[in-house]
Amino acid sequence: MDLVNRDKPSYNIFDYKWELITDSVMGGLSLGNLEAVNYEEGMFYKLTGSVSTKNNGGFIQFRSKVELEDNDYKGIEIEYRNNGSGKRYYVHITTIFTVLPWQYYEAILPSNRKWTSLKIPLSNFQKSHFYQPKQFSPKNIKTIGFAAIGGDFDAELDIKRIILYK
Repeated sequence: MDLVNRDKPSYNIFDYKWELITDSVMGGLSLGNLEAVNYEEGMFYKLTGSVSTKNNGGFIQFRSKVELEDNDYKGIEIEYRNNGSGKRYYVHITTIFTVLPWQYYEAILPSNRKWTSLKIPLSNFQKSHFYQPKQFSPKNIKTIGFAAIGGDFDAELDIKRIILYK
């Protein structure tokens, strides 16, 4: 299932908006921008900004709600590229078990300047907080997002495809 709505790029296939979120919601100073970029071969999402750890900050991200009706999904496949800086980019998933803002499940997106396809089994996502269950069911997923986090750097992350696979 491809989550990208190519007819209405600001929304996913569940008709939920892709939202930009920065650490400013907690007083941080990171700045970000999200845009849907059209080019010859199609469209991709571009997350750019300045990640700052000042004032207890350190992230920018874009995410959207999802509504999965079954538990058959095994993972997520993403076609992406980033600025190749070696900085930290992640896929973040929140579930019904992640109530607080600093709770999520994450998987790293390795540094790569060229378009790269990466399959990540849901079982490979790591919990961010010890109170969360180690694993989660696909039906329990609330949001899927993409983050630049954990340092002071200029972020650039492009996402072309977001596929949930069975």
